[in-house]
Amino acid sequence: MSVQVGPTRYSSVRLIIAPFHAGIFNHRVGAGPGHLLSSGLIQRLQSLNIQIDTEEIALVYDFEGDIGRSFEVIRRIAQAVRQAVEQCAFPVILAGNCNASVGVAGGLQKTDLGFVWFDAHSDLDTPDETVSGYLDGMGVSMLAGMSWKAFLETIPGFQPINLERVVYCGVRDLSDAQRSRLQESPARAVYGKQDATVDFAKGLDKELKAADLRSTVIHLDVDCLDTALGKANEYAAPGGLSSDDLSRCLELLLNTVTPVAMTVASYNPKLGDGVTIAEAAIDAICKVVASIKQT
Repeated sequence: MSVQVGPTRYSSVRLIIAPFHAGIFNHRVGAGPGHLLSSGLIQRLQSLNIQIDTEEIALVYDFEGDIGRSFEVIRRIAQAVRQAVEQCAFPVILAGNCNASVGVAGGLQKTDLGFVWFDAHSDLDTPDETVSGYLDGMGVSMLAGMSWKAFLETIPGFQPINLERVVYCGVRDLSDAQRSRLQESPARAVYGKQDATVDFAKGLDKELKAADLRSTVIHLDVDCLDTALGKANEYAAPGGLSSDDLSRCLELLLNTVTPVAMTVASYNPKLGDGVTIAEAAIDAICKVVASIKQT
């Protein structure tokens, strides 16, 4: 059975597993990929009658510090994604950190690449502006070439993307400075709200029409989900998407853009809310994979 996205024909789906947080294996959100696998992800995907291959990123302990380790993970993801594409496999990246998508961009090597970024956070921090030092809060600024420029040059195939081709959905947990930075950028956003109901699908429809994305990476940071479903990670916040919201947004998205990869990240199952979050993430992955199956 083969699957197809736009003009590209896929013979399988490749699960690229990067179970790291700051380059440390199985630590915090690094435990998320393994939990999704043990929760039946592969069996659910196999029920779609599509060949599933897996590749796990090797340990990176020989590299210097959290920054050195993290960028080596990103480089290896870029290489794995490039190999998947060359072998006609649709890449699904199960990662600890959101900055895995920087490697995805490098591996895809598409000049018109777009991102739909489901996340509670903007990930637009830079080293000059951060007060937390949290590297994974800089994933989108890396994508845009705004931070860690020397390191970005070491990522195979990477070229910065224009923030005009980034659409956020569910972003809400922002400092005043982060909100201003996002609003002043050319990126588009559907904001979550703690004290009001948001029609995320309607908002996403509007922003997708304005962005006119084509080849698109679906980036799912599971803390886009509302905390009523559980605590996805240490930075989860109220005001996010329900499982139904996410499903509706994905249906809309898959009828609007050409998905070329999916990243699922930032899930810490050790916080005690693993079942509901894992179910939502697995449902989302299966929805994307089912949508590219040849009919």
